[in-house]
Amino acid sequence: MTKPSKVDLGHWSCCFELDPVKSFGFLYCIQNKLTNQFYVGKKQWRHMGKKSSKHYGKEMAWRNYTGSSTHLNNDIEKYGKENFKFTIIDTYNSKGGLYYTEAFTQMLVECMTTYLEDGKTPRWYNRQIAAIRFVTKETPTERTRNFIRNVKRRY
Repeated sequence: MTKPSKVDLGHWSCCFELDPVKSFGFLYCIQNKLTNQFYVGKKQWRHMGKKSSKHYGKEMAWRNYTGSSTHLNNDIEKYGKENFKFTIIDTYNSKGGLYYTEAFTQMLVECMTTYLEDGKTPRWYNRQIAAIRFVTKETPTERTRNFIRNVKRRY
């Protein structure tokens, strides 16, 4: 059995030991517990980019981050944050690995093409899949692949 993280996670849950200093960022899933809609995304732990930037290397506000989807954030406001589950799926050590895995996961869960039982409401809050323009040496972990298998069983 894995130990939960000792790091202050804010509203995120995580079922494994996590060390934000040792990785680049994390893949996450947000679930609306009332409608059973999901959002999958990625978040970096620290600001990167130009080393001359005054923000370079500083921690991002990941603990209270709720995703970049307007649809998701509107529903969080509408239903209340307590009706959403924020889960860290896994961490990635490289930008390439994190970005590729986000797109890979979004495609495998068919986030652009699946709907709720009414046939009109999208199952996923995701409305786009990011363009990947580089070859990565890091691929989705077994924990991420297990997440994909498990989330597809939920519906």
